Amino acid sequence: MNLRMIKIATLFIAVGTIAATETGFAQAGSTTASEQRIALWGSSVANGSGDESQLGGYAGHLQRLLAERGWELINQSKGGDNTVTIEARFEPGVTPEENTRYLTSVDPDYVIIGLSLGNEGIAQCQLGQSNGCTNSLAEADAVFDQFASGLQRLIARARAAGIAPVVALPYARSDFWEREYGLTRRMNLLINSWDVPSVNTLGAVDDGQGRWARGLWGDPYHPNAAGHEEIAYAFVPSLFAALQADKPTPQRSRAGGFAHLRADSLDAMSYDVDDTMRSFALTFRVRPAKDGPVAEIRGRLLDSEFSIVRRSYGAFEWDTESIKLTPAEGFAASLSVSDGRIAYYSPGGDSISTSIAEPGAWHDVTLTHYAGRGETLLYVDGEHAGSVAERLQPGTFRLGGTVNTDYQDWMIHRGGLTSDEVRVLHSNKLLQASLEIYVPLNGENPTANYAQSLSAIRVDRTVVKFRTD
Repeated sequence: MNLRMIKIATLFIAVGTIAATETGFAQAGSTTASEQRIALWGSSVANGSGDESQLGGYAGHLQRLLAERGWELINQSKGGDNTVTIEARFEPGVTPEENTRYLTSVDPDYVIIGLSLGNEGIAQCQLGQSNGCTNSLAEADAVFDQFASGLQRLIARARAAGIAPVVALPYARSDFWEREYGLTRRMNLLINSWDVPSVNTLGAVDDGQGRWARGLWGDPYHPNAAGHEEIAYAFVPSLFAALQADKPTPQRSRAGGFAHLRADSLDAMSYDVDDTMRSFALTFRVRPAKDGPVAEIRGRLLDSEFSIVRRSYGAFEWDTESIKLTPAEGFAASLSVSDGRIAYYSPGGDSISTSIAEPGAWHDVTLTHYAGRGETLLYVDGEHAGSVAERLQPGTFRLGGTVNTDYQDWMIHRGGLTSDEVRVLHSNKLLQASLEIYVPLNGENPTANYAQSLSAIRVDRTVVKFRTD
C-alpha cells in the first residue's frame, strides 16, 4: 500500500465505516409474493458504495441483467453490517424500526447474502486503532470462526423462512495484507465446501495480494464503478433460473469414462458465452495421444484506459484511478502439447509452458484469467507454470485437437482462481462458486452441465466418442 492509500485508510479507520450510498434502483416497497423475486441483503459494497456512476454498484448491474430474464431484485443492504448486526434486519418483529430494510418485508424467494470479513473486524489494527480490528492471529482466527458460524446461522434462518440463500464470497480490501489475504482465501474455500450456491467476488477484483486491483477501488474499503462492474460479471446469469429448476449444488463426478477424439478437430466440444464474461478459469483433464493443440479460447481483447476520479468524504478529498475496459479486436489463444510440455500461447505472442513427466497420462490443466489486474496464469497438475500480462473477454471455449486425445471434467468459472483453489480442483474436489460449466464428459449423460446454470456445451458427435471404461 502506498503512502497516499495509507493516509486514506487511516482517515476511514478514524471515522468508521462509510455510510451506504443511496442507489437508484429498486428498494423495498412492494410486498406482493413473487416466485422470481430476489433480495440482496448485505453491507455497503452490496449497497453500491464507491460507485461514482450512481448506477447502484454491482447490484445495479445484476438487477438490469436479471430484469431481462423476468426477475426482480430488491436491495435490502445497509452499510456497516456484519454477520452479527444484520440479524436484527431479518424480520420486523412486533415493533419494527422505521426506515429499516428488513429481509422478510419484501417477501423474497431468494436472498444474496453480501457481507465481508472487513466489517467483521478481521484486519490488523493500525497505530492507535483498537476497535473493529485484531492484534494477533488468534484474534483473527476468532473473527474467522465468528464470520463462518454467523453465515451458517443466516443461511439456516433464510431456509427456515422459505428463502433460498446464495452467498457472495468475501472480497478484497486495500488494508489487507498476507494474513488477511490468507484468511479470505481460506474462508472462500470453506464456503465452497458448503451446500449453498456462492459467487466468487474476489476472483473479479483481486490484485494477487488480497487488495483491489489497480483502477478498481474508490476508497480502501469499497470498489469504484469499474470494480462493481467486474464483480457483477462473476454472477452466473442463469443461476436463479437453475435454482428455480431445482438444480442441486454440483458434486465432482465419480463415474468412469471420458470423451475420446476419433479424428482431428479443433472444435470437437465448445461453449459459446451468451452474456459478457471477463475474469474466468478454464479447467479440464486431458490425456494427450501426441503433440498438438488441446484447447482454444476465442474472444476480444480488452483495451484499458485509466482516468483520475476526484473523491471526497466530508472535508477530506483524494484522487483515485478508474479503469475503463473496452472490447477491441478479436483474439485466439490456445493450449497445446509439444515435446513433453503443456503450453499456453497468448494472443500477444507470449507463451507459458511446463514439462509433464508422463505425456501419455492424465493431466489437470487450469488456465485462469483476471481481467481487472490484466493477468493470465497457467497451472498444470496443480502447479503454477507461469503468467502473462493481458486482458481478455472470452466469447468461445473449445476443447479439441488431435486424434485419440481424451478429456474429462470440463469446467468454466466466472472468476479468477487462486493457487489454493486450483490445488483443490487438482485434488478431485469441486468449487461451486461462479461455476457456469461443469461437464464431467463421462457417465450416463456425459454432455450434461451439472453446474447451477442453464448453459450448455456443443459436441460434434462425428469426431467425439464417449467411452465408459
